[in-house]
Amino acid sequence: MAGRPKKGENNLDVGRIVEAAWRLVDRVGVEGLSTRALAAELDVKGPALYWHVRSKQQLLSLMIEQALAGSIAKAPADVPWWEWLRIIARDQRGTLLAHRDSGRIASIAPPTERLQTEIFSQAIEPMIKAGVARKEASAAFGGIAGFVLGVVIYEQNEETRKFLLAYHDPDEAFEFALDAYLSGLRAKAPKQDA
Repeated sequence: MAGRPKKGENNLDVGRIVEAAWRLVDRVGVEGLSTRALAAELDVKGPALYWHVRSKQQLLSLMIEQALAGSIAKAPADVPWWEWLRIIARDQRGTLLAHRDSGRIASIAPPTERLQTEIFSQAIEPMIKAGVARKEASAAFGGIAGFVLGVVIYEQNEETRKFLLAYHDPDEAFEFALDAYLSGLRAKAPKQDA
């Protein structure tokens, strides 16, 4: 089969490939992410990558899945749903800002099947358990995700960041806007959650 790992390359897996892709992007930017460069980073032949990841588009999606899945896993289960969202939003912003070009990658990478089903379901579960309708919980989390992504894209663009810094501290602005969004969500939520 084309792309089948050669002897000695069988320790290659999706997790290692994704980690190496982030290391490469952090050094050279998303424009420098290629099969050849990634294979060199992993010290394997290019076709070995295709055994695990079909395309660059899939790789970008897996990179974002890995970056965002951790925030759901780290969020404590014993907090009110609005605090759950706050913790996730902060963590996702921090995780994305820790990687060069992550905002651009997230804006072009289609969500993986795992992100669409398993991770998204975990993200909205505390709201649903608290009595928020599934449709509203989905919209609320989608709003948080869009807000975080927009902030990251702005902060990672040098010119936009300079503009923002002329008016406010990005961390303070993020917290202010996040609090306003969550306050609005709480106002619309069932009364037993207040």
